[in-house]
Amino acid sequence: MKKIVLFGDSIMAGFHDGVMSDILTDAIQKHFPKDEVINVSIPGYKTSNAVTRVEQDIVSLKPDIVVLGFGANDISTTDEIKPGKFSSNLATMIEAIGASKVILLSPPYTDWVKNPTRPWTRQLQFELVTEHLAKQMDVSYIDLLHQMTSQSVTKLLQEDGLHFTKDGYILLESKLVPEIKATLVKQNELVSN
Repeated sequence: MKKIVLFGDSIMAGFHDGVMSDILTDAIQKHFPKDEVINVSIPGYKTSNAVTRVEQDIVSLKPDIVVLGFGANDISTTDEIKPGKFSSNLATMIEAIGASKVILLSPPYTDWVKNPTRPWTRQLQFELVTEHLAKQMDVSYIDLLHQMTSQSVTKLLQEDGLHFTKDGYILLESKLVPEIKATLVKQNELVSN
């Protein structure tokens, strides 16, 4: 049995219709019925919070796969985190977990008209930083920002312009599941060699 851990902010935690839900956890679990999917995401978290808890919340679980989904809060200009610090925090977490176990998500799209503290320029900046880090550290990467903007984003986001609708979670599931499967295959190949 493999252990798949989801670690991120309220998007990863399944914040839906005003409450926390298992919408993402259950969606991933149905594709991996023989494995354990654990969601330790915390609403409101930035990478600066997460980096202080990665050892006790993630490494201690001895995961086979860790999906890191941060950025929705990091991109905010309120209590601003610089892109370099965001990248450094992610790198510290990836090193602690092990690059071969990590699937890294870019920050998601946010409606900057409804959320002016999350401007489009920062969304792009943080996606580029995340993509560069993924290449640099050789980790699996999903450009969630551009996956979302290639569709009708109004269907993907709730009224707050930040949290995902059911369609948003269906999109996230459709991108995560093949990446998790591919990462498990890669790990099996490493073990057998």
